[in-house]
Parts: sequence; C-alpha cells; structure tokens
Amino acid sequence: MSSKHTYKPTGPFAPQYIQGVYAPSAILIVGAALVNKTLVPVAIAIAAALAGYQYFNNQVKKVLDPTTFQQFPLTEKTVLSHNTAIYRFGLPSPNSILGLPIGQHISLAATLPVKDPKTEVTSNKEILRSYTPITDDTTSGHFDVLVKSYPTGNISRHLAEMKIGDTIKVKGPKGAMAYQPNMVSRFAMIAGGTGITPMYQISKAILRGRASGDRTQVDLIFANVNPEDILMKDELDSMAREDSGFRVHYVLNNPPSGWTGGVGFVTPEMIKENCPAPSPDMKMLICGPPPMVSAMKKAAESLGYQKARPVSKLEDQVFCF
Repeated sequence: MSSKHTYKPTGPFAPQYIQGVYAPSAILIVGAALVNKTLVPVAIAIAAALAGYQYFNNQVKKVLDPTTFQQFPLTEKTVLSHNTAIYRFGLPSPNSILGLPIGQHISLAATLPVKDPKTEVTSNKEILRSYTPITDDTTSGHFDVLVKSYPTGNISRHLAEMKIGDTIKVKGPKGAMAYQPNMVSRFAMIAGGTGITPMYQISKAILRGRASGDRTQVDLIFANVNPEDILMKDELDSMAREDSGFRVHYVLNNPPSGWTGGVGFVTPEMIKENCPAPSPDMKMLICGPPPMVSAMKKAAESLGYQKARPVSKLEDQVFCF
C-alpha cells in the first residue's frame, strides 16, 4: 500500500485554477462575444459560478471532531503478517484530511459483544482504543492505521474481521504531544511493537521539514521479539539512509544468526550508548506495551533523565504515549 501525498491548491492563483478554471472561463467569454455580444453577461455569470465552485470545492477540509464520533469506511487492507495489517479508511472527499496534529492520536470505537468474566454474561458494549495513524495531513482523502491483532484485543480483532465497505467510528484529536519543528534539538525515541507509529509519524515530519529548517536529530531504539515483527523496517531503513540526522537501532529477543543489533530487552546501557544524554534541549519519547513502558521509565530515571509523570505533559523531558 502506498501513502500517496496529495498537495492541494493553496490560493486563487494556483496552477490548478489557471488551467482548470480561468483558461476555460476566458475561452467561454471570448467565444460568447464572437458569437453574440448579448451572451457575454451570461457567459461571465457561468464562469464566475464555475470559478467559485472549483475554488471552494478544492479547499482542504479537516474532518476530525474531538467531541463527536464519525463513521469512516474501510477502503483497503494490506496484510503485513499473520497478525498485523495496515487499514485504510476513506474520508468524505478527496480534499478531506483528518486535521491531526503531529504526535497526537485518534480513538477508534465499535459496539462489540463482551463477556463479563464474573457472570460470563455477554452483552454489547462500546469499546474504544487509541491509535496513531501512519499517515498525516499531507495525505488527503484517506488515513492509514497500522494495527497488530491480539487474541484478547477487542478492537484489533474487530478490525481484522472487517470487510471492505464496513465502517468504524472515529473521534479526535487526542493526546498531549503536538510536535513543532525544532521544539528540541534531539529526540531519544524508544518503541516496542506497534509503539513505532507515533515515532514514525514524528520522524517523518522532522525529515520532511528539513527543507524549511528543521534540524532536530532523532535516535530511535526499536524493540521486537522476532525479525518479522519489525514493522515499517523498509521505511525506517530508507529514512536512515537518506538522512544522517535519523538513526535507528534495532533490538530483538530472538535474533537470527549474524544479527548485529541489540539482543534481549532494552537496557540502560543500550539507552546510554544509542541515545543523547539528558539535557534541557532534548526529549525522550516512549511508546510500547505497558510493561516495556514501565521498565523504560525506570531505566531513563536511572540514567539521570527526569522522572516520568503518570500522565505525560508536553513539557516533560520523558514523554510516554
């Protein structure tokens, strides 16, 4: 699945309007004048209506509402492994974007049958889970979420069972992180499994911002169990090759022979070796399974980083998604 970046017209004199509106309108008016001058006012009115329609129809439309769920249809599914896939959901129009700040996430919700473990009675309940899309607002018309399905994961299993055309409820934006270019000089990122998604989104924004002066450096530690569990590896490797300011260090519990990355769990020593030392102009980002996040908080504190709060705030040195 490709994440096509679509850039929309940004002003009334964009090339799209000159070619698609003004030139045809001029031809219409001149043609009317040549045939019958009395038709010119009608031609001008038609041209004005066409120009107005095209201009307003091509404006980018943000669709997210933080207070109201909206339904979006599944339009494409790309299976990455036996339990992981990228789900593409369509937005209302080709010019629609989520309107999601970099680093924030959305809530997906569905009404599902849930068994009470005490009474063993099954009843329908609305289940919510938060996900960070791997697309951002440079992509219009759709958004993609990368999801790993777990046997006990209600929403992830529901997504895996969805058919093309089925809808999911979406609400947002959510979250305290809102990336701004050069907000820090360096990021230390530690991710496990699908915890890579906010790191990927922020890193892509940083690299895309190089042309406009974003100098932020990124050191990413990405931990997984097996080699096939490393999500977005091709994309991450490509980013590291193309930008010396983005560095990624992989860690595996079960490495193959000849593996040159880290082995086992992420340790304080790995963090010290691969990430910037604590300083006022750096920030550590952590995202992954709860046990990993808890362990990384303790490891960071042991290395002199500020103690992470139970609920992270944007100004924190150690920020957990």
